[in-house]
Amino acid sequence: MNTPAMIIDFEATDVSKEAEATQLGYRNVYFDHTDNCLSAEVIYDTGSIASHTVNCKPDRAISYGAMAVSHITPDDVKDYRNHKMVVPQYLPVGEAYIIGHNVDFDIQVAANAGVDVSQYKRICTQALARRLLPNLDSHSLGALTYAINPDLARQYCRNAHNAGYDVTFTLWLLEEICEIGFFTSMEQLYLASESARTPIVFDFGKHNGKAIKEVACHPKDREYFDWVFDNIKDKPYLIKACRQAVDNIKLLNWRHERGGLPAIAEVDNGDSYHICSRPDAPAPYIAIKKAGGQVVDDAYFDNTNDAKAWCNKHFNMGAFYEEE
Repeated sequence: MNTPAMIIDFEATDVSKEAEATQLGYRNVYFDHTDNCLSAEVIYDTGSIASHTVNCKPDRAISYGAMAVSHITPDDVKDYRNHKMVVPQYLPVGEAYIIGHNVDFDIQVAANAGVDVSQYKRICTQALARRLLPNLDSHSLGALTYAINPDLARQYCRNAHNAGYDVTFTLWLLEEICEIGFFTSMEQLYLASESARTPIVFDFGKHNGKAIKEVACHPKDREYFDWVFDNIKDKPYLIKACRQAVDNIKLLNWRHERGGLPAIAEVDNGDSYHICSRPDAPAPYIAIKKAGGQVVDDAYFDNTNDAKAWCNKHFNMGAFYEEE
């Protein structure tokens, strides 16, 4: 039996972790394995392009900020069934692919309505769009709709923040993502989403803008990862990226150490790394990378630890431009 897949979107009382649904949009999707193309459940309401849309009444007060976005007020939903009755009725039970733009928020709103989300495999179109369309100035759902289909966006994006319309916009984006990324199954999309959600660079702190793998190359910088593990509890994908960096970093095996100076490290592909004393140079130590017996890069350092880190960075990350 195929694992079900559903695009969802919620309008909610607020943007907190306790947010409750005021409106649910949803649409079942699948891959047609005849031609490996993404297909979606047909909506028979010919008067609208919106996907299924269901209103519900939350227990929490609707914030004014939420009203300004969705234009749903307490009076609009006061006569609808409670969110804890509505949301579980429409969402899948058990394992399912759940797709959304910033999907974690939608999953949290579902959980707050009593849905067991433990077996859901999350696919985030926002993360995928950031990875596959990195040069856009915005990755909001509305901006992406304008980027991929400006004519439809001009016609329909005035309905943004209606859950049913947002699900349709997410479907259009997902179709574009599948075409760009050559995805032909939900599992491929899921794995690509997991990869896209795992950060490559730090976006905060003293290493802001540096590749996480690069920071792991230097012994003194690796201590920073202990701080991350001890202090950051709400960014599981950052923790995952940091653990991968620490676990997967490969340190060069230095040979011919004399007087504390590692002279050479060779690797399987024939490259070699050298650290030499150069008292007449701008800094006392030079790190050299050789390929095919020829020097292909070098840099000067004040101590051997920094020289080793430069070599390890080359070894783990490939060629890079060193700014000394």
